[in-house]
Amino acid sequence: MITKMKYISLSGHIAGLNHAVSRYLSRYDIQLEHSRHKLMEPFSTLNPYAQTFNKAMQLIEIVGLPPVLFVPMKSADAVNLVEEAAAAYEQRGSALRELEETLAQTRRQIEILENYTALNIDLNALSSLEFMHHRFGRFSTLNFQRFEKFLADDNRIFFITSKRDKDYIYGLFLTPTPHKDEIDAVFASLNFEVDEISPNGGDVFEMETEIARLTADALSGVCGADRLAIACAKVKNLYAAFDVKKYASISRGRRVFSFFGWIDEDAANALEAEIASDDMILFTRHSAEINAKPPTLLRNLPVIRQFEFFTRLYGLPEYGEIDPTPILAITYTLLFGLMFGDIGHGAVLAAIGIYIQKRRHANLGGIMTIAGISAAVFGVLYGSVFGWEFQPLWRRPTTNITETLLFATALGAGLIALSMLLNMYNSFKRGKIADLLFGANGFAGLIFYSAMLWLAFRLLVQGNALTPLVIFVAALPLVFVCFKHPLENFLAGRGIAPKNGIAAFIGSTAIELFETLLTYATNTISFVRVGAFAVSHAGMMHVVLQLSQGAAVTQNILILILGNALVILIEGLLVGIQVLRLDFYEIFSRFYKGTGKPFKSSNYNRIEG
Repeated sequence: MITKMKYISLSGHIAGLNHAVSRYLSRYDIQLEHSRHKLMEPFSTLNPYAQTFNKAMQLIEIVGLPPVLFVPMKSADAVNLVEEAAAAYEQRGSALRELEETLAQTRRQIEILENYTALNIDLNALSSLEFMHHRFGRFSTLNFQRFEKFLADDNRIFFITSKRDKDYIYGLFLTPTPHKDEIDAVFASLNFEVDEISPNGGDVFEMETEIARLTADALSGVCGADRLAIACAKVKNLYAAFDVKKYASISRGRRVFSFFGWIDEDAANALEAEIASDDMILFTRHSAEINAKPPTLLRNLPVIRQFEFFTRLYGLPEYGEIDPTPILAITYTLLFGLMFGDIGHGAVLAAIGIYIQKRRHANLGGIMTIAGISAAVFGVLYGSVFGWEFQPLWRRPTTNITETLLFATALGAGLIALSMLLNMYNSFKRGKIADLLFGANGFAGLIFYSAMLWLAFRLLVQGNALTPLVIFVAALPLVFVCFKHPLENFLAGRGIAPKNGIAAFIGSTAIELFETLLTYATNTISFVRVGAFAVSHAGMMHVVLQLSQGAAVTQNILILILGNALVILIEGLLVGIQVLRLDFYEIFSRFYKGTGKPFKSSNYNRIEG
């Protein structure tokens, strides 16, 4: 769901600015925003910790200091320690400087060599050739075409292509030593960019280890690595805390400060209760009549929270709209199971998802786990485990393919109708009465869509003929959809006459009507793929089982393993993408646009860097 937000301010005497930052802004998640109040001006003092912060970040990168969660050190001590360590490092010996430069050159050589790894050439052997001259480098695509046109047949030049991208062709050319200067000039005229490659290079790991040892020796007169890590963490904290002050608004007499921002309602209540006993800070709730729209902060149950990853891909809903994440979680889980029902395959997917979530802490792993469980459940309903079939609890998709496809279409029609209801709710919340009543996804559109479904049922299932009167009555809601804009103007008290004339209105309405009818039809038919994939999954596993029959025991097991793995990989990926497409385009696009702005906490203890 979307968390209810409150717009608040923290104010006080300028002497309490640091107190507000350290006590409240370091503990509460508030999206701070710059005030537009005419009597206030922004806090414009430069961050005094900027230079020390840069030195701390450099030391962390050079020494490889571990992250620190607790920083029991005074601010002045931390700043002095980082400054002393940075000064000591600047005075490091020539041996360390030379080793650092060698490491940097070696890394540059490795980056260059990555463009020529496909050649698989011994650089020492290449450099030992006495009668052949060579150059590594790259052409632009245009110049390489010129080379192929004019010089590809020159028997003095042997060019080997290593790598291609959209801008360059990398490779190596060889030529007899007597032609060295001439061929170099020819390639230079084609802007061949030469890469100097040395066949000899040091061991990167050994150099990094030696640099770490020499660096520790250089800093040993200042402090140990653990104490330096604490000092750098403290400086980072000081820099981030001061950086938060840029959101402060200061009175023109520089006597009063204020922070303005968005916070969720529960946290606002807790913050207000805490500040009630603080004489230095004043907490204020502001009315909702402000220009800026509240940010969107999603808060769902852990199982549903995994699917916020997909919601963010589409775009966050605006504040006050319906959070589509629970709907996405339910529909994705249901449709994936319907399309990929197999106990064994579902269990494998769930196991892979658990592994990804445990090792990588990725939301995609959680989604795979839930989808795999759904596939296993539908495998029980379908009576299928690794392609072998048993008595189903519900139905077998291949028994009656027509019924399977009709069921999928009916399910899709129900989901489309649900998305229309959700759009009507969002339109009501936003005060868009015309969209609610007359939109293609509003009340009129829902009545028309439901009527068309009923007519299709009467015609295709019951076999009843459709009379002109029945068709006319069913299509009547389309009149309201076509005249949505004039009706909207009428409700708003504006003139109903089209701005660009009757002819333009008729033309645009005809196009919009055609698009609306086409969308209704294609979106509904699109759900046929749910049944089609269920049938194709069973068909693919039938092929795997047929191939394994008649083979030797070892070959039989190998075919079964590879066949199942191939089906899980290919069809699992396709089903995952297709289900997401159905959610995004057939459901989401009907009731929200994904234009909400995400909530960004200004709590500097949550800001990395």
